[in-house]
Amino acid sequence: MTTAKTAPFTLALLFSAASLAAAPSMVGDVGTREARVWVAAGSAKGITAACSEGGKAASSAAVQNPQNGGASTIIFSGLNPGAKYEFSVKTADGAEIAKGSFKTRPDYKDRTPPPDFSFAVFGENYLNDKQFDPPYKTPGGEYEIYAAADAKNPAFSIWADGMNTLRNADEDSASAKFLRGAAAREIPEISALLSKRANYGVAARGSYYGKSNDSNSAGAVGASAAFDMLWANPASGAGGAKSYSFQYADAEFFVLDDCSNRSYLDYRNSRPAYLGERQLEWLMGALQNSKANFKFVVMSSPFANPANSRDNFAFSADERKRLSEFLVFSKIPGIVFLSANKPFGELSRLVRAGGYPIYDLTAGPLTGRPIEEVTEMNYFRVPSSAITKRSFAIVKVDGPENDRAVTFSFFDSKGAQLFSTTVKLSELKKFD
Repeated sequence: MTTAKTAPFTLALLFSAASLAAAPSMVGDVGTREARVWVAAGSAKGITAACSEGGKAASSAAVQNPQNGGASTIIFSGLNPGAKYEFSVKTADGAEIAKGSFKTRPDYKDRTPPPDFSFAVFGENYLNDKQFDPPYKTPGGEYEIYAAADAKNPAFSIWADGMNTLRNADEDSASAKFLRGAAAREIPEISALLSKRANYGVAARGSYYGKSNDSNSAGAVGASAAFDMLWANPASGAGGAKSYSFQYADAEFFVLDDCSNRSYLDYRNSRPAYLGERQLEWLMGALQNSKANFKFVVMSSPFANPANSRDNFAFSADERKRLSEFLVFSKIPGIVFLSANKPFGELSRLVRAGGYPIYDLTAGPLTGRPIEEVTEMNYFRVPSSAITKRSFAIVKVDGPENDRAVTFSFFDSKGAQLFSTTVKLSELKKFD
């Protein structure tokens, strides 16, 4: 087993039968009655899985796809709401290759006030690999941050910048993209963070097809298949894009894909676009239908940051304008954006005519290398919120039923708080 400090990219170690005593694994989507677990089962045959609540077995089904890079998705069904389960995955000869736990979502509606909860948002995760890293550089570090995030006990984690940054040599290979992400799950430091709660993947340039690419680039080949192999997300909902939604307590999450339809083409009638028509309409319709108090829109590229950079949604000016106008016209309360795609963290507060300010929490590098100074002109940045350390974000939703609030906090690799601010739900309901 390698460590985060060395982390050579060893395919045999990841997926050989000999390594299955501790196969890479991760809890995926966890719903009210069903949960998914991803495991790199490699060449093992006839894997089985079981989960239990206080010693009582729950029904399960193991789905193994030999074309899925050696990965399997375990689907546990018939579960009880708000219950904690322990799970175990074994080979045909009874050897345990993965174990962990998860807690199903609460079914509180018409029964109790909405429960308090928190979740983690992660930026760039970079597992060093000397053979493929830029020469004379060590981009990743402070891998103890995984334990610091686990110690905050979030209900689930959102990987807003993917699982592991691609290297130049990975971009023309679907299998390399898959194995790059899978390698990040093999190191012991990350095991507790991945095996004790749901993990949701976001399509992000750096881990999807490379920072300098768009959907028209050669690097986009195989990106979609590799993403599907790596994550046990809810089913996608917008015509080919990797977008999806899920609910937790009185919040609903709309996870967008700004990669599959991303195009920088600016010629004649074509303008840069990140989401595409079908995904943008899906988002607007889903937001209009949502009854949740808080509506978290997750997109790797920051929405509120106005700088005209390919790192920001502002570069897709037409889509951003259309979505912004819709949010004001439709008077939808409780919208908050979550993003990453930056070498620093920040909280933006987009002041807009006709409606309440839109907050956008941008998670900075988790284990990637942060910049030393923020020079980008984001005049919506909340004072003191620029984070130039490796960090992670915790978003907390709490308060009595008639006075709910959301708190945005950043923490460093030791778990020390770097920034925090609270916004009342009542502030996210004001329209002129």
